[in-house]
Amino acid sequence: MRYLTILAAAALAGCSTGTFDNRNDFKGQPFSAVQSKLGWPDQQETIAGQKVYTWFRGTPLFQCKIRVVMAGDIVESYDTSGDASICSPYDSRPK
Repeated sequence: MRYLTILAAAALAGCSTGTFDNRNDFKGQPFSAVQSKLGWPDQQETIAGQKVYTWFRGTPLFQCKIRVVMAGDIVESYDTSGDASICSPYDSRPK
């Protein structure tokens, strides 16, 4: 049982480091780069002439909100807010 616990911990650690670091730094990239990673947005609006796209992950109680603000066809800002454990796969900051 102890080895199974260690193996599970190692597998989870592999999921939260390495290829996941900085993988969502979409600033300066086209919208298609974000869409290919997250799919179609759950919400779209125009604020002060800029398109703002929002994705929601998780459940209403434990949710991550992913927000992208566009400057034309290029991502101006990308940020996440909400439950840290749900947002971590979508976060752009290094772990």
